[in-house]
Amino acid sequence: MLLLFMVLASRVVAAEAPGNWIYEKITVDKDQTELSAATVRSRNSINLLSPYAGVNHGLIMIRKLKGGDPEVLFAVDKGQFYTGDKIRVKIDGGDALWISVDRPGDRRTDLLFIHEPQNFIRQITNAKELKIAAQLSQNGEKIFDFNVGGLDRAKVGL
Repeated sequence: MLLLFMVLASRVVAAEAPGNWIYEKITVDKDQTELSAATVRSRNSINLLSPYAGVNHGLIMIRKLKGGDPEVLFAVDKGQFYTGDKIRVKIDGGDALWISVDRPGDRRTDLLFIHEPQNFIRQITNAKELKIAAQLSQNGEKIFDFNVGGLDRAKVGL
């Protein structure tokens, strides 16, 4: 599954227009299970200290295995999250809210899973803008700005 995320993320990085959802349907594993995903890259880029210097974007991925529950991932191109179990989100200029996150089981530091993914998806479905603030190791808090307008839930099997 982790390799799948990296494949999808590399396609998003190569996308011409940041802020637009990219939809994928991929067959995974020997059982030919279908995975649907929607990924959006942040409109802004951030600069981090070495060894993660250079252009760095945030990514939001909504993914769902056929017959399973959806997951929402928040990742950075480069860098390490240095956050506890919460990040701040702001949707369409509303109040900033703390939401819970989990780290992946393989101890990756560039990826977080958002708790209550169905609630998060519902909140951003009709939204236009999402801002996520998270602490990055040796770089302090950084804010990623996403254009989440136009999410087509049906293309992710929701």
